[in-house]
Amino acid sequence: MSALFESMTLATGLMATGIIGALICIPVKDIISVDFYDICDLFISLFFVGLISTKFSMESSHQTLLLIALFLAISLVIILIKLFVFVPFQTKAETNALLSRKDYIGEKGRVTVTINLDTVGEVVLYTIFGNVPMTAKIYQSSDDDSPLRIATGEQIRVMDIDGGIVYVTPYEEDLFLPPLESHWGKIK
Repeated sequence: MSALFESMTLATGLMATGIIGALICIPVKDIISVDFYDICDLFISLFFVGLISTKFSMESSHQTLLLIALFLAISLVIILIKLFVFVPFQTKAETNALLSRKDYIGEKGRVTVTINLDTVGEVVLYTIFGNVPMTAKIYQSSDDDSPLRIATGEQIRVMDIDGGIVYVTPYEEDLFLPPLESHWGKIK
């Protein structure tokens, strides 16, 4: 084991530290991360510094400066890639591209957190793409016949949407019964 460490150069030591550190930090990276730069990026940068420095052989005074410059440059590249590539895609992935906000008008759902006239609650809308939880308020119509409260578990229908808040009214699903004076199937 000691022969392995004696034969190891600085470049291979950095590569080994980068690989081992990244593998150890993967399970805990969400705990030890700072915004979009997590601790695994540090070890990935060390790995690439070791990889690149294996191609250079120079005296030790210049090698330290080169390694520091490489580490900072690679860290900066990783931050820029995350900032300008991954973050924009992540924000687009959080929105549903199949349904726009206005498509939720008319959808049915169920109240999950009670809605009072002056407070917000939460509803789950049942769409063809799955269940969508949303913040909701009671829709106040012009005839002022709005309910004061919609309890948890009641069915609702979306009447309007504004700023990420859906405005809902209670909804009772009636069984479809054709009118008595139906013209369907009438023989002429």
